[in-house]
Amino acid sequence: MALLLQVLLTGLAAGAVYGLVAISFSLIHRLTGVVHFALGELISLVVFVTLAVAGGTGPVTRADVGGAAFAGGLAAGLAAAVAVGTAIYVAAVRPFLARGWALGWIGGTVAAAFAIRGVLRAVFPRASYVFPDPVGLDRLADGGVLGLGGGVTVPVRAPVILLAAVLLAAAAAWVLERSALGRALRATSDDPLGAAVVGLPVAALLVGAFAAAGALAGLAAILQGPAAPISTDTGALLGLKGLVAALIARFGRPWAAFAAGLALGLVEASVGSIDLLGAAYRDVVPLALVVAALLAVRRGRIVESA
Repeated sequence: MALLLQVLLTGLAAGAVYGLVAISFSLIHRLTGVVHFALGELISLVVFVTLAVAGGTGPVTRADVGGAAFAGGLAAGLAAAVAVGTAIYVAAVRPFLARGWALGWIGGTVAAAFAIRGVLRAVFPRASYVFPDPVGLDRLADGGVLGLGGGVTVPVRAPVILLAAVLLAAAAAWVLERSALGRALRATSDDPLGAAVVGLPVAALLVGAFAAAGALAGLAAILQGPAAPISTDTGALLGLKGLVAALIARFGRPWAAFAAGLALGLVEASVGSIDLLGAAYRDVVPLALVVAALLAVRRGRIVESA
């Protein structure tokens, strides 16, 4: 029972982060039909700009950064994501969408991803960094972990991450499905020409969606950051898992994307808890299963069309 609770808490906490990233992917795809291949690097950008402003580019410990410094760093990181996300849409996506050239925006977003990663690796050359934890969750309980009995433990951070992610997902779902802004975005998605005719600022809405998607994905990474050492590849891995969750949900509504992320996290945690496989396969097996499922779906469609 204790092991099951451990798998549930850790899996749901990780999956909640994947779910937030999946919401970002789904938002962009529903509006434009674009898969934002640079979203993972935008996640890294938020994390490392926050780290640089709050604690510098050198080694830091979780205790080196106070709440005010972290808040300033977080604001700078989110501002960077908004600015770069906007620039990616304007320079690497919009010109090709106007021409209906999918290879153009694919190449543009991939090129932007490599450019962001290159800059981050040049500024942050170390293999890994410690992300600050101004809230001090690691000081709670016994070294930041809760004992569940039988030698089974779970980080105190896990339920906090899960709760914060659910609140962020609820806020995103409310904005997209209940607010006037959400209705305008849906109208733009359903009929861009009609939305422009009735006076909706289609161009501004699309720019804002790309900026907001980067910021939401970055907040997801900020939640996860203090849990383990980070590197310039951290965002890319989170982006990949978020994309997998979005694919599972078929780039659907926010709660569907979030639920797919939770499911992926649970599968990942379950694989990591199996002694026969071990933690080395926790990232590989879920992705392999999803690829197999997608291939099966694709093959089924081909058979039906034949």
